[in-house]
Amino acid sequence: MNKNSIIPLYQQLADDIKQQIIEGKLKENDRLMTELEFSMSYDISRITVRKAIEILAEEGYVTKRQGIGTFVAAKKLNRVMNKLLSFTEMCENDGKTASTELVSLEWTWAAVSVSQYLHIEENDRVMKIVRIRKSDGEPVMLEENYFPSKYSYLMEEDLTGSVYSILRRHDTTPTHAVKTVEICYATREEAEYLHVKEGLALLLHRDQVMDEAGEVIHYCKLIINPERYKLTILT
Repeated sequence: MNKNSIIPLYQQLADDIKQQIIEGKLKENDRLMTELEFSMSYDISRITVRKAIEILAEEGYVTKRQGIGTFVAAKKLNRVMNKLLSFTEMCENDGKTASTELVSLEWTWAAVSVSQYLHIEENDRVMKIVRIRKSDGEPVMLEENYFPSKYSYLMEEDLTGSVYSILRRHDTTPTHAVKTVEICYATREEAEYLHVKEGLALLLHRDQVMDEAGEVIHYCKLIINPERYKLTILT
């Protein structure tokens, strides 16, 4: 640290940490030193350290986890809104490894909202698939899929991989979707699945997915941790 420089000490510290992240000396999800440890290591005040960390958090280089510490931010999965990609394809595009935990698979009766998305009658039989989607082993989203009964063959498939790959094997190709995005707040169950605090602001993403002829294939409800995910909208 150059205390004679015109560059403020907090900016020097922020730049130093940022460079370590860029060079890979500090990796995704690495925990940073505490304010006290930075203060002693760099011979600067804790207020200076706090300002540096705030800069890095605003720029997206680090994330603060209440009661735990400050960590190098994981690169967010980028979903381009004008493209229909599976979660597996998104991860591959970003150089990450996708994995899936199957939470539940069951037949149920379509609620009004689900029937409207699927263009079926209320209380028609539908397949409900609940999964946790992970990127490099970290939970990114809780996924709820609803399929009409014509897709019953999914019951016999391995659903820990790409469902879209299975659909294509059965001559069904998802081509486009009607998407909506809004804010929701983590319930206790969602917080447990996504490893976040209850009440945290999350993204609620709904997809009505169709084939080339416009027939609805499935309705998908996603609860997403925005610390690990971003949307790019092309207009």
